[in-house]
Amino acid sequence: MATQEHLSLLKQGQHAWNEFRKEQPSVHPDLSSANLSGWDLAGFDLSGANLMDVNLSQTNLTKTILTGANLAEANLFEANLTHAVLKLANLTEVDAVNITAIQADFSHATLLKADLSKGNLTGANFSNANLHYIHLQGAILKQAILQNTKLRESHLDGAMLAETDLSQADLGQASLAQANLEGANFSETSLVQTNLQGSCLIRASNLTQERLAKVKTLNHATMDPALLEHMTTNYPGLFIE
Repeated sequence: MATQEHLSLLKQGQHAWNEFRKEQPSVHPDLSSANLSGWDLAGFDLSGANLMDVNLSQTNLTKTILTGANLAEANLFEANLTHAVLKLANLTEVDAVNITAIQADFSHATLLKADLSKGNLTGANFSNANLHYIHLQGAILKQAILQNTKLRESHLDGAMLAETDLSQADLGQASLAQANLEGANFSETSLVQTNLQGSCLIRASNLTQERLAKVKTLNHATMDPALLEHMTTNYPGLFIE
């Protein structure tokens, strides 16, 4: 449960809270299970805080520092995390449907089994993050950085991934049916048994024939003509209904 002293300080506003963090850097605030729904916490220093099971639905977390914070099982429904810093944060099993996290930094964070469906994550940085089993159906990830990101068995159906950096990412057994991957970078990306049914792969870079041969299906996928001709000729089984 949340420490009442920490909740009281939080209510005093950003200046008082951040001064408290500067004066007592060794203290790790405990705000677990607190109801902070709809609060304005923009710019607050919540690094290393215990926010497990906290209700942050529709909360303004713009430019909030959440480095190393524990947000496991938190409710982030429709929260605004634009430009927030979540490096090394634990977001295991968070409910973050409809989240706005434009250019947020999730590098090295853990989002195991998190639900960020329909979120706006344009330009967000997920490099070196653990997104195993994550739900990102219908999410906007245009120009996002997913370099060396663990996305095994993730759900990205219908996601917007145009111009996304997927270099060295692991998309093994992930589902990207109907996803827009136009102009994405697939350098050293693992696509073993990946579902690319109906996906758009036009202008994708570093998408080799050998790498595509390992996917689960390319049925109804669109890609550059020369690549499509090669794949349909040499791997017709990938296009069977």
